[in-house]
Amino acid sequence: MIGGPLSPSDALVVQGNGAPSGLAIPTAPTIATQDVLRGGMDANTLLHALRRRWLLATCVGLVLGLLTAALLWFNFPASSSATALFRVSNQQESIFMDIGRPNPQAYEILKKTQLASLKSWFVLNAAVRKPGVASLSVLAGEDPIEWLTERLEATYPQQGEYLSISLSGNEEDSADLVRLVDAVAAAYKDEVLFKEKSRRLSTRDMLNRSLTSVNDDITNKWDEYIDIAKESERPQATTRDATTELLMQEISSLQKQRVAYEQRMYQMQTDYALVKGRLDGPAAVEMQVEEALQTDLAYQNLQSALAMAQASQLQASGSGRRSRATAGIERRVADLQNQVDSYRNALKQRIQRERMSQPNPLLRQYTKEFQTGLNALRMQHAGVVRSLQAAMQALNKRMERSVALDTLGVKLEQLQQIANDMSMKSQSLEIEENAPQQIEQVQQAVASKTSSAMQQYAISTIGGLAAFALGCVAVGYLEFRSRRLNGPEEVNEGLGIRVIGTLPSLSSRHALDPAHPIVAQLTESIDGVRTILMHDSTSKRRQVVLVTSAATMEGRTTVASQLAASLARAGRRTLLVDGDLRRPALYALFDVPLEDGLCEVLRAEVDVADVIRPTHAEGLWLLTAGYCDIDAIHALATEQMQPVFDKLRNEYDFVIIDGAPVVGMSDALIFGQYSDGAILSVRRDHSQMPKINHAAELLRDVGIRIIGAVVNGVPAKADDRIIQLRLITPKAERELQPTG
Repeated sequence: MIGGPLSPSDALVVQGNGAPSGLAIPTAPTIATQDVLRGGMDANTLLHALRRRWLLATCVGLVLGLLTAALLWFNFPASSSATALFRVSNQQESIFMDIGRPNPQAYEILKKTQLASLKSWFVLNAAVRKPGVASLSVLAGEDPIEWLTERLEATYPQQGEYLSISLSGNEEDSADLVRLVDAVAAAYKDEVLFKEKSRRLSTRDMLNRSLTSVNDDITNKWDEYIDIAKESERPQATTRDATTELLMQEISSLQKQRVAYEQRMYQMQTDYALVKGRLDGPAAVEMQVEEALQTDLAYQNLQSALAMAQASQLQASGSGRRSRATAGIERRVADLQNQVDSYRNALKQRIQRERMSQPNPLLRQYTKEFQTGLNALRMQHAGVVRSLQAAMQALNKRMERSVALDTLGVKLEQLQQIANDMSMKSQSLEIEENAPQQIEQVQQAVASKTSSAMQQYAISTIGGLAAFALGCVAVGYLEFRSRRLNGPEEVNEGLGIRVIGTLPSLSSRHALDPAHPIVAQLTESIDGVRTILMHDSTSKRRQVVLVTSAATMEGRTTVASQLAASLARAGRRTLLVDGDLRRPALYALFDVPLEDGLCEVLRAEVDVADVIRPTHAEGLWLLTAGYCDIDAIHALATEQMQPVFDKLRNEYDFVIIDGAPVVGMSDALIFGQYSDGAILSVRRDHSQMPKINHAAELLRDVGIRIIGAVVNGVPAKADDRIIQLRLITPKAERELQPTG
């Protein structure tokens, strides 16, 4: 099917005389339920995309698959690997010490540290420096350290305790791989494990030197202790004389007196703050205001008047009726309440000003007594503090030598404990050196095959198939992004535009054969669209119908010409108007001259009745586009088309306009202003959903009713009943045939 340009299928416009069929199924307008405009790609849309681009997808997939298979074949040859194993225990074994439960977090840190150390530069450099390693054929032309950094694999298989060191390569290099792995393992033991053991030995030696130093310090401190004890004539320094005991008792008594005085001063300050708050705070002001109001005659009169007014208000509200008198009483109550509040506030402000200008005499008297008592307590407290300081000085002089001796004894005990701990630690380190190591090698490098020729074939085949599938999916995705129409259900359910008919796809070869079953199917399908249009015209105005599309090449000319011919076969006077002024096609389809058409009418060169031509089909007339120029396009936008269409409505039962595409130009929208509705022609596998939706929105925005959509290019197989009907000779012709 085509939209604007002429195709052989358009020759069917005057063929066929079948009755309406049920192939064009009308559906009611629906609300969009599929996100056909912005939805993602699913299996169904991918299959439709690949159906449209199967040749391109196959070619791209084959190229990618062959290239990927070739790359995998050369990059994954039959190979072997060399592997050495180290055991990394979860904790250091001990001969006599209780180490306790292993720490999982510390063990994970140890494993990661060993992995980093194994692939470090200093280990790999030590491995390469071993005799004969740098000259191995597998390292020819390569930087040995960089090559090992990229190829060497160090892992913990199955997250266990065994550290695997392996190198992979071609099968013929297996001997070199074994030598390289052994060299790396030996360098790891020399540079990491042996240095760790040397560090522990150096710790033990440093501990022994520190122990010697501590023992020397103990000897010196002990000599000093003996000298001080002899000078004080109290070698044991464990008793006190009577004078010292008296001084300590006096100090204890003075301390208690000091605390008592401090508590009394704190209590006196607290009591003063409370009394001052009662005498000078807001509560005192409120109390004084209340006392003054109790003796104020003016305030008492206001209170009496307010009470009487409130009683009157209560009596009036009890009657249940509201009048002007009630409203007056309410206003008087409010006024009296405001006067009472104002009087009270004014009295309160006056009392506050008086208190500020004349301090409270009770508060002044209490403040004077408080200050006198507080000063006396402070003097007594200061005397106690001086006595306490003097007693402390006397006690310090008597205890000076005893304190020095006791302090030195404590230091001697501490040093002796440190020496004992260091001695036990040194002895344990000596013994633990004979315990099994936490990290030790359990296997030298061993060569093994990692892949065979069959595995190489399998890898290449699987990779090629995956690349082929990926290429097809990529082409399908690129095609999916164009959002082309996959079937009538996307128009009906996805865009909410009812589908009033589906037309089968028709090749040029079949279009030239009127007896072909698909041609009969096309005629039956368009008769179904005609039936819906005629049915709608009984309840709605459907005399002038615009057939348009979102873009070109979407079959609108086929739909318009076939629909007009079908209406003519149904006995309706039908006029087919070529509304695609810029690229007309109907004049060539009906083999009539281009000029003397609608454009000449727009330029007021001829009358519309003079340019309407009859066709070979009975009941069908044609109005060609005529010679289009800028004047005709400008005239189309004016109102001079209204009388023309009014005249056509009076002379024809149906006027079918083969309009221009909606998106990109305004011609179809202008013709739609004079029509009773529009039919959107869309083409499966060609029309793009966003453009269809945009065209529908443009038509709705200018007030053009959308009757429905006709989907072209839908695969269909002709019904046997249609074929059989075509083969039956009409009865009128059979009666005219001579009998034998």
